[in-house]
Amino acid sequence: MPRRHRRDNMVINSDEKFAVLRSIGDECIYEDELRVLLKKKKPSPTCCVWFEPSTNMDIEQGIMKTIYVNRMVKAGCAVKIVMADWFLQRHYKIGNNLSKIRSIGYLNIEMWKAAGMDLDRVELVWLSDELNLNAVDYWPVAMDVSRRYTMKRIARIFWSNAEHGPQILPAAEIIYPCMQVASILCEKTNIWLFSMDQRDIIMLARDYCENINWVNKPTILLHETLPNLLEDPEYVDLRDRGRTIFMHDMERAFLFTLSLQHTLNSKIQRAFCPPKVVVHNPCLEYIKYIILPWFGKLEVVQNEWNASTKTYVSMEELSVDYERGYLNSADVKMALEKAINNILEPVRDYFNGNTKAQALIITCQNEITADVLKIQMQNKEMCHRPATRSRSQSTRSMQRKPRKTTVNSGSGAVVREWQPRPYG
Repeated sequence: MPRRHRRDNMVINSDEKFAVLRSIGDECIYEDELRVLLKKKKPSPTCCVWFEPSTNMDIEQGIMKTIYVNRMVKAGCAVKIVMADWFLQRHYKIGNNLSKIRSIGYLNIEMWKAAGMDLDRVELVWLSDELNLNAVDYWPVAMDVSRRYTMKRIARIFWSNAEHGPQILPAAEIIYPCMQVASILCEKTNIWLFSMDQRDIIMLARDYCENINWVNKPTILLHETLPNLLEDPEYVDLRDRGRTIFMHDMERAFLFTLSLQHTLNSKIQRAFCPPKVVVHNPCLEYIKYIILPWFGKLEVVQNEWNASTKTYVSMEELSVDYERGYLNSADVKMALEKAINNILEPVRDYFNGNTKAQALIITCQNEITADVLKIQMQNKEMCHRPATRSRSQSTRSMQRKPRKTTVNSGSGAVVREWQPRPYG
């Protein structure tokens, strides 16, 4: 039986609890405090999981979150998932309609139900509600964080963000770290779980705690993120859906109803899996963080030799065989595809037989499409809107001659007139 169906109510000691919680995070901030906390004779520690609703939930958000939340429940923790709907308003494709954002969040919750998350023992909290109830605590902390750090320090967190580019940074991204630090500290919890891609903000929160001698510093677990499946992630277009696997991906395309690049089969076949290379191999990373924690094993059919099946129960054993060439990339990809499909098949069945879940998908798709079209129209109007200038500026602009630039094309120099960039 898959591990997702187990319910373990056995009592475990503090060392076992620590081992379970520590297995979740690849990095732990304030690890000593966690040991002390678990040894205290007091109610179960509270664990908060940070989650920002997503229109396209990938298996890191869906499956890895399910694995980690169920482990926390098994360790006897009181688990709370903080649905950070308020922060999603900074996303240009969604806007500031919290009702629409909640629809997206409800869809994500249905995904977790389908994946087998033990939601009966998990509290779901909407951050917008928390902010409304605790504004007097939250906003002073956010303001204090913004006063203590420079724009350069805050902006450094986002300069490498490929979504905006190295020289374009929306003002909302500057506000975000200060507000998230306040959210972390004002939530009355013992442990936080974040993904590693938010490490810079977590370190900002830790630095702030040290500066002001914050008393109740929460332990923060950082779990690893899944790598980009494609060979050159730095040059991959974010619109290329082959970069990751989503919860709603189909196994294969049926007739012409689905683009080939959106299927699980095509994504695994395109995935980067260099022979005999273990480090920075995305297929092996998926096995390490998804397949082995979910099933406890990976079955690989070795077609090249005699079609025999070998079962791996540890990443170390798999890595040794792959590095020595006993396993080839084709066999690993085939095993990975089969395992992921077995995980996602119940999710597909759940949505195919659940009219409420299907309605949520349609609602979210329609609302997001309408918002994107509206924003595109607004941007188009801004690009064609003439800028307001004073009379003196207009006169100087008319008198100024176009600047000429020389371009060396290889076969000779070409002279062209410089044209100003369009507004917007």
